Amino acid sequence: MTKVKVKYFGKLRELLGVREEEYDVENSTLADLLIKHIPSRHPEAAKELRETIFTTVKDEVAMNRDTLMLKNYFILVNGLHQNLTYMLKDGDEVVILPSVEGGNCEDSVKMKIDGKRL
Repeated sequence: MTKVKVKYFGKLRELLGVREEEYDVENSTLADLLIKHIPSRHPEAAKELRETIFTTVKDEVAMNRDTLMLKNYFILVNGLHQNLTYMLKDGDEVVILPSVEGGNCEDSVKMKIDGKRL
């Protein structure tokens, strides 16, 4: 059995009412997790979840060159960006983060170089 942990932040945390969950995702991609597994556990929030994470057109997830189009969200697996076609592995940790806006780009780069917290 392939078990993954999913952590939610921002609007998704409020929408789903949980900080993190564990899913059994045998033979599933990251896209399967986002399109099938999470919405099936939260059917009451499935439509808003889809519209929050993905660009949608007439209630359908928009695609660009056979790729689902994310809307201002970062999806990390074990701390790294992965394609939505990534095959999930047992023990993976998926983090769904809203984009962060504001601040000065030069300050962000300097803070990373200086080792300060953002």
